[in-house]
Amino acid sequence: MNPLPILRAAASMLVLLLAGHVAAAPSAQLFDAVKKPEALDADWRARLCALLPQPCDPQALGLYRPRGAVPGDYAVFSSEPLAMARIRRVAATGTWQLNRLHDFSGYAAASMKKAAATGMAGSRISLAPALYPLAEGRWAAAVLQTVSEMYSGGGASFSKADFVPLEDASRAVYEGIPFSCSKMIRACFSEKEYKQSKHCHDESSGSLRISYGEAASPGEAYSWQYTWLQSEWPQNTPASDITTTRLHFTARTTERASFCGGPQ
Repeated sequence: MNPLPILRAAASMLVLLLAGHVAAAPSAQLFDAVKKPEALDADWRARLCALLPQPCDPQALGLYRPRGAVPGDYAVFSSEPLAMARIRRVAATGTWQLNRLHDFSGYAAASMKKAAATGMAGSRISLAPALYPLAEGRWAAAVLQTVSEMYSGGGASFSKADFVPLEDASRAVYEGIPFSCSKMIRACFSEKEYKQSKHCHDESSGSLRISYGEAASPGEAYSWQYTWLQSEWPQNTPASDITTTRLHFTARTTERASFCGGPQ
């Protein structure tokens, strides 16, 4: 048997596999919320606050698991102070160890000052539970600025993101990117309407998707492409009438995102 065809086929397969590995698109690092953290540690809030910059509000913490992490690896996201930390739970001793801390409190203070100057003093600052790839080995956190509105029988929430590098929390690489929104306006005002209407609210919700292109050469930044998904559920219509639109925009054309009719 001539081994050359087999060797050539194996070599071709290896080239394809290597090419697929090199061309693999970057993706965000996602974190899943721990559903019952008190079952893990009844005092986790106080113990993790002690690992973060002070002052720290224990009720402003969220405990997460990095998706695909090894047992014992966790992350804590805090809104007061604005910070995230990679931590490890030592099962044998029941203690927490700090691996890496990223402090965004200085950026939060500057954002709040800017919001007050532009008439958005009622907004709140938080971190999205994810990390976004900027370049090989470089990541950004999404600092969210959320504005809420209350209506009679409804309400709305609008969040924009500043993507801030982990290694330099003093500046954002992208600012004011529509991140998520929800809006619900009451459309029924009598008992008869509530009984007869198929849906007593006008509802809309939207969210951001990001895709990443490979860098042209090592060390260069990835390209980001934004997609906005928005769903609309009009009053007095069944759930089957919900419509979803998808559109693309750039950091310079954020106004293209419908943003549930919120502030742009």
